[in-house]
Amino acid sequence: MKTVEMPKMGDTMEEGKILHWLKHEGDTVKKGEALAEVETDKVNIEIEAFASGILRKILVKEGESAPIGASIAYIGAADEPLPGEASGNGAAAKASAPKAQSKAVPTAPSSRTQVATAPAPAAQPTTSTGGRIFISPLARRFAEEHEVDYRQIRGTGPNGRIIKLDIEAALKQAAPAAPVAAPFVPEAVPAGIDTAEVVEIPLTSMRRTIAKRLAQSMQSAPHFYVTSVIDTGKLGELRKQINEFAATDPNPIKVSFNDLIIKAVAIALLRMPQVNVSFAEDKLIQKKQVHIGVAVALEQGLIVPVLHNADKRGILDIARESRRLAEAARSNKLKPEDLSGGTFTISNLGMFDVESFTAVINPPESAILAVGSITPTPAVVDGQVVVRERMKVTLSSDHRALDGAIAARFLQEVKKLLEEPFGLLL
Repeated sequence: MKTVEMPKMGDTMEEGKILHWLKHEGDTVKKGEALAEVETDKVNIEIEAFASGILRKILVKEGESAPIGASIAYIGAADEPLPGEASGNGAAAKASAPKAQSKAVPTAPSSRTQVATAPAPAAQPTTSTGGRIFISPLARRFAEEHEVDYRQIRGTGPNGRIIKLDIEAALKQAAPAAPVAAPFVPEAVPAGIDTAEVVEIPLTSMRRTIAKRLAQSMQSAPHFYVTSVIDTGKLGELRKQINEFAATDPNPIKVSFNDLIIKAVAIALLRMPQVNVSFAEDKLIQKKQVHIGVAVALEQGLIVPVLHNADKRGILDIARESRRLAEAARSNKLKPEDLSGGTFTISNLGMFDVESFTAVINPPESAILAVGSITPTPAVVDGQVVVRERMKVTLSSDHRALDGAIAARFLQEVKKLLEEPFGLLL
C-alpha cells in the first residue's frame, strides 16, 4: 500500500488545500497521472501519482487542507488491506481520523493557547515500530533552526505526525512568561458603520501568504531606498531595432522595456555580486546564479515567477521566457520550479502610469528594484533645456546586508547599461 502525501510545492508552503480530486476511489491510477488539484500559498497546481495501482482511499476531501507531508490518500492493489484494517481497527475509523486532522489545521492558534496555559502531557515521541520519528520536513527544519528536541514532542498531525505547529507550541511553552501589553486588535468593522454597508471578503491562501511574508519583511529587514533617473532615449531606439529584427523571425516576439531592464539588472548583478545575497543572521549567503523574479499582478494578488539564469540568456530569450511566465501565472499553470530560487526581484508599475514608488523586499532576497513609467521630462543637455524620455527606478535594500554606497553603485551600473544599451548585446 502506497501512501500519497501532501507534497511541498514551494519554499514557503506549509499546507495545501484539495480543490478537486481528478481521480475517485476505485479508479485505476498510473504513475505520473494527475491525481488532484491543490491550492498552495502561491498557485493552484496538479499533483501527480508517484505509484500505479487503485486509488483505494481518499483521506482529505475536497475543500479540506492538510500540512505538507500529511497522508491524503492510499494507492494499492484492489485486494490489499488498508492500513489499520489488518489490526482490526476498521477502515471507517481509520478514514475518519485524517478528516479530523485536516479540519484541525485552521484551529491551530487555539491549540497553541492550550499548550501555553495547561500542563504539557507526558512526552511520548511518535515513532514507528522501527523507531523512526514521524515529522514533516518543514517541522524538522524549523526544530533544528530553533534547537528544539523534537524527539520529546507528541505530534498532532495526521497519524501522529509532528508538524510545525507542534514545534511552535513547544517553543512557546518553553519561553519564559513576560508581562507585555495587550496587542492592539483593530475592529473588523469600524465603529459607526452599519454592517449592512460592508462586505467581508475571506482571504485566499495567496493573500494570506502575501500579508504574512511582506509584514515579516518590513518588520525584520530594515529597508532603505535609493532612487535614480535614467534617460531611456537610446534604450528606446535599441528596442525598436530589436523588434524590427525579431518581426522577421518565424516565431516573432516583441521585446518590452522590462525585458531590457531584466538584462541590465542581470549584468549588473554579475558585476556586483555583493548585491546578489541573502542575510542569514551570522553570515551573508552570496548566490552564484542570477535568478530574477518578475512581479506579476493577478486579481487575487501579486505573484513572482522567476526567470532563471537571466545573465546567460539573450534579450529575445528573456522576452520569450517572460511572456511564458506571465501567461502561465494568469492562466494558473505555473509549476513549482517557476516560483522558486529567486535571488533578486523587479517590480514594474510603469504600465499603470506610476512615476515612482518603493517596493517591499521579497525575502530571503536583499533587494528589489521598483520601476516607474517612462515620461517626457524637461532636462538640461549641453546648456539647453530639452525634453527627454526619462524613467525613475528605486532600489529597496536590506540594510543588514547592503550599505548605501553599495546600493548607489549598483544603480549606477544599471543606469549606465540602460543609457548606453549597446552593452546589453555583448
